[in-house]
Amino acid sequence: MSPTAKPNSQVSLNQESVLRRITARIRQSLELEDIITATTAEVRALLGTDRVMIYKFHPDGSGQVIAESIYENRLPSLLGLNFPADDIPPQARELLVKSKVRSIVDVATGMIGQSPVHDLETGELISEDICYRPVDSCHVEYLTAMGVKSSVVAPIFCQDELWGLLVSHHSENRTVSEDELEAMQMIVDQLAAAIAQSHLLTQARKKAQKEAIINRIITLLHSLPTIVLKPALEAAVGAFAGVGGRLCLRNQAVESQHVVLRSLAECLIPGSNCVQLYTCGQQPITPEQTIYPLIEQYRVWQEHYTSHHDIWAIADIYQDSTLRSLQAVFQPTKIRGILIIPLEYRQQLLGYLSIFRNEIDTETLWAGRIDQDQRQMFPRVSFNLWRDAKKSQAQEWTSEEIELAKEIGQHFASAIQQYELYQQVQAFNENLEKQVQKRTLELRHTSEQQQAVFGVISKIRESLDTNTIFQITTKEACQLIKADRVSVYRFDNEWGGEFVGDFEATSPHWSNESKISINTVWNDTYLQNTQGGRYRYNETFAVDDIYKVGFTQCHVENLEQFQIYAFVLAPIFVGQKLWGLLATYQHSGPRQWKPSEVNFLTQIAAQLGIALQQAELLNQTQQQAQKLTQALHHLQQTQTQLIQTEKMSSLGQLVAGVAHEINNPVNFIYGNLSHVSEYAQNLLTMLELYQQELPNPSVEILEQADEIDLEFLAKDLPKTLSSMQIGVERIRQIVMSLRTFSRLDEAEMKAVNIHEGIDSTLLILQHRLKAKPETAGIKLTKKYAEIPLVECYAGQMNQVFMNVLSNAIDALEDCKETKSPNHNGEIIISTSFGQIRDSIQSIVIRIMDNGPGIPEDLRLRICDPFFTTKPVGKGTGLGLSISYKIVVDRHGGVFKCDSQLGSGTEFWIEIPIQQVNGNW
Repeated sequence: MSPTAKPNSQVSLNQESVLRRITARIRQSLELEDIITATTAEVRALLGTDRVMIYKFHPDGSGQVIAESIYENRLPSLLGLNFPADDIPPQARELLVKSKVRSIVDVATGMIGQSPVHDLETGELISEDICYRPVDSCHVEYLTAMGVKSSVVAPIFCQDELWGLLVSHHSENRTVSEDELEAMQMIVDQLAAAIAQSHLLTQARKKAQKEAIINRIITLLHSLPTIVLKPALEAAVGAFAGVGGRLCLRNQAVESQHVVLRSLAECLIPGSNCVQLYTCGQQPITPEQTIYPLIEQYRVWQEHYTSHHDIWAIADIYQDSTLRSLQAVFQPTKIRGILIIPLEYRQQLLGYLSIFRNEIDTETLWAGRIDQDQRQMFPRVSFNLWRDAKKSQAQEWTSEEIELAKEIGQHFASAIQQYELYQQVQAFNENLEKQVQKRTLELRHTSEQQQAVFGVISKIRESLDTNTIFQITTKEACQLIKADRVSVYRFDNEWGGEFVGDFEATSPHWSNESKISINTVWNDTYLQNTQGGRYRYNETFAVDDIYKVGFTQCHVENLEQFQIYAFVLAPIFVGQKLWGLLATYQHSGPRQWKPSEVNFLTQIAAQLGIALQQAELLNQTQQQAQKLTQALHHLQQTQTQLIQTEKMSSLGQLVAGVAHEINNPVNFIYGNLSHVSEYAQNLLTMLELYQQELPNPSVEILEQADEIDLEFLAKDLPKTLSSMQIGVERIRQIVMSLRTFSRLDEAEMKAVNIHEGIDSTLLILQHRLKAKPETAGIKLTKKYAEIPLVECYAGQMNQVFMNVLSNAIDALEDCKETKSPNHNGEIIISTSFGQIRDSIQSIVIRIMDNGPGIPEDLRLRICDPFFTTKPVGKGTGLGLSISYKIVVDRHGGVFKCDSQLGSGTEFWIEIPIQQVNGNW
């Protein structure tokens, strides 16, 4: 069966009626949506098919159903759904574009009819009959999956470009007449006209909207007497549907005598304060510690605008590797697109207007899910709705937006330039007034300056301290001549030197980061080679501009390093010797030094030399007095150390001698006791054997056995020998403790067990801790931690423990004698880990007693040499003083005392686990 039929008169009348209605609708409204909605309904009514839709192509070749009319839901709705570009094969698309071919598909017969409007090769308009051929099986399967048995497609062109398709679908087999096909072509032609008119309307609306935006911005820029940029910036951001924006402008720097217009590049140098910034909405987040507080100062920004001043449209900041530095500051935000508009007026760059645009989430409704890998191989089998959602998508800047940006930028630049000219005129008038006032003030200033010289001289002479003299001189001189900095520079033996005095004025015209301060070393090769240069001859050197006096490049670079652009150097003589320089610096820029200012600084430098000479004489006198005091103190310390050393040496030698003398006989007894025990046991065994062999001894033997109580002797002799063994062992331990305490064989520093030293000291003092008939004993509690070996002078540390423990026992004994004989005295010794000075691991020994305590006034003096509260003959006042020196001076540790009256006393002894070289 042929898919077409001959025309008839009834169909022609219907066609004319539909065309009239569509034409009338186009004339009634220029809204494209209304036109295409009415058109699909009219065409479906004309053809009597189940579905008529208008399909519009996207720039990427895909398309979307934008209008649709369905009869009684016989076919599913496709309105709003998108179809991929691959659904229309390239050859079919080529026929649509070049020949404007119309196609008819009958699924039942498997035939497709095509009727071109233009010749494929020449492009001439033709009227050709419909040509039929078998339809591709893929096409048949595609339509079958959609539920379509009959399809008619007519291309829609607008301004010679393929705009879309007018498509008719029927769910049953249907014959299409030539009149119907011709009617669809006429409707398509009317639609093309309607689309063209709609485009014109859209363009007119866009133009009107654009003019309204520009007029609003112009009104905001020029409505007030002074320019107000913030509202205009907000309007510009709103014009592009942005989320934020910024306006970075150069700020006019007006010098004292001239109006100087700095370039935008100079104003954007880090540290400069001649930039104005206006912001609105979301902004990039720059780090707090950065040399580039503005994104306009970044190198990538500056490099882009060195050669051209065009609009920089960045659709996606993260897709350009050269913008890596900018990506970091935008990372915390959702900003993805940036439109940078340079504000240029007569080839002069005034600033930048930047618009920020956020990333967006998109959702596309597809007619069925597309398999990207198999799309070319198999036909579509499902057209169910599939939502293709994409997150964080960038938005492209359109050509219309860029054109709008150019016009907005021109109006901003013009308004800003006019305002700058107004500022320049105002500044010029102000400068004229200032010059008149300046001349008047100079005359008055000269008189006042002479009075200031006498004032500074009197303040300098009030003090003979060099630091105070430097502070007074630099501060007074800096404030009186209104310089950025006044410093005192002192020569060393090699004619280099350093700054020893400095006063820096707070100035809004420079960054106050000149790197000059007290102790700054500055070795000038000229001064070193010439041993003071011109200043040896008492010459004051004034430089108004370092770039205009012929300095070598290396000298200029050295001055630039310290941000020095003008200076005055006056020599300071102490007696006949060049001592240093009084340096006055200008960091904010060049300065014309007046003769009165140079003369003032010269006089101050001369008076400073006299003050230093007087201070030096005073210092020499004070040093001599200090040396005498130190010598006396050293003599007292030496005397104290000699007494204590002799005392401890005698005690150590006595203890070591006694221990040595006892050690030999004790070792003899200890070594033979085992043999004696063995001999006695053998004799007793032999006696037992005799008793077994002679059960009936003589009367004499029996009498002797009764007399010596043989049975008791046999049992008690081993016990007696065992007791002797324990006693001798105890004597050996005492001897070892005496040797440990004396440490005469360990005079050098070594790693020792602190606990052994404490225990040996306690063993020596054991007789004082035990209970006596008239008094109770002293309870001893040891709380030892697991500590490693400690590097120290063991003998000296034992001396410390002896002194502290002896004082604690004395305090407890005094408490019993004066207050309560029943007082239960207790000494607690604890060890633990600690940290001193720069996290150095240490060992802490705390010795606490529950005695009467020490009054605060006495506690502060307990470590003073020869200070004691004990009666004459009972104490020398050297024990704790020597202990303090051993712990603090000898071991680099901590020795302190904490006491509460009525509660007791605690001594804190702390020494490093490992000594460093500085401690001995």
